[in-house]
Amino acid sequence: MKRNICLSLFLIVVLSLTGFAKPLELWVVGWSNEMARIAEDLIATEYTPKTGVEVNITPIGWGDGDKITLAIISNDAPDIVTGGVELGIRGAVIDLRKTFGNEFEELEASLFPAITKQTHFEGTRFAIPQNISVMNAAYRTDILADMGMEIPVTWDDVRQMRPKLNANGSEMAFFYGSPDYDALWGAYTLITQHGGNFFKTDGFTSAMDQPESIRGFTEYVELYTKHNMPQSVTGITQFRNGELTMMIDGYWIYTNLLQSAPEIAGKWEPGLIPGTKRPDGTINHGTFTGGSHWAIPTTTKDKEQAWNFMKWFLSDDIQRRYTDAVITGIPGFLMVPTSMEALYTLEGLPENIVKVIHAQIDQSIAVPYAPTQGVHYRFINFAIQSCLQLNSDPETEAIKSAVEMNKEMDRRKIEYKRFLDQLHK
Repeated sequence: MKRNICLSLFLIVVLSLTGFAKPLELWVVGWSNEMARIAEDLIATEYTPKTGVEVNITPIGWGDGDKITLAIISNDAPDIVTGGVELGIRGAVIDLRKTFGNEFEELEASLFPAITKQTHFEGTRFAIPQNISVMNAAYRTDILADMGMEIPVTWDDVRQMRPKLNANGSEMAFFYGSPDYDALWGAYTLITQHGGNFFKTDGFTSAMDQPESIRGFTEYVELYTKHNMPQSVTGITQFRNGELTMMIDGYWIYTNLLQSAPEIAGKWEPGLIPGTKRPDGTINHGTFTGGSHWAIPTTTKDKEQAWNFMKWFLSDDIQRRYTDAVITGIPGFLMVPTSMEALYTLEGLPENIVKVIHAQIDQSIAVPYAPTQGVHYRFINFAIQSCLQLNSDPETEAIKSAVEMNKEMDRRKIEYKRFLDQLHK
């Protein structure tokens, strides 16, 4: 009898522990297999022993995000997904701010405002940023010094410096953001430096017809039509051999240079993207910020457990440790944590690079949410190419892009009305 009782108690304990240890399922867009393994190792040593909760990570390629949508539609979503406002207003993921209150507010306050604002929509927070992307600049300070020059502060400085640099076989240019490599983000850089944007914060109106946006768009176009900046460069190769004195690329430029160009160590420095002086006299060096965000589907059974893991992984200490492990474990790769404190305490990056990345993020602006953004981007790209290929007037093309974007957005207002009505209840 006693033996049967003991066996029953043992089974109860085992079953209860098994239920408690049910793994969380996390699907992350943009992570490689290596990044997932590094995260799983950290979770296995630091999170699971303390909580009893295992976490299974499924990395998903940037082009395969529809897998998450299909899983949600089929009522078979994982516990945590890469998602955002679009899923939220359709009722597919929960409002983290509404659900977790002060805990969410405290966590969001520790992250870069430049990226958290991308998740703000009519007071909701359907997701929280897990990483941040930003464009950065690098300068061949040895070449500049030889010519009696310093790192440019504004685009006016760039325009004044280029003739002398050109005469000596060197150039300053966008790489990422050039007409040959995603001109959209080069244009966004100048537009936001002037105080404009692609969209207004309501998500359903273009801002391309605003004076600030027109000025920035015009300045970007005239870098190529009026000042003959090269529309295409090869990037690091030209930077290494001195053909490029300034190169603008993604934040990964720095670890790529550290790993692949040791022969120019000490001959280059990280620096802010050239800026624009605004009417109040301040100089803005901004560009875009973007990133991936984590959300909790409404079908997740234990939302508190999912939230506790997200809080842990996005904490200052764990972001620092994960990012350092990624930098060390994947040579030449860089991930920028969303935690401000984590970025400043990284061991895998030199201090001068950390400071520049931090300053660049602080001056940059996230693209506001707008439904089906990719559809609207094409009109801006059309405008850029019309100016570059057909010599069209930049102001006319900027206004025309706004007209076309607003036509699309008017259709979205009708399509999304039922979602927004539900959101406002």
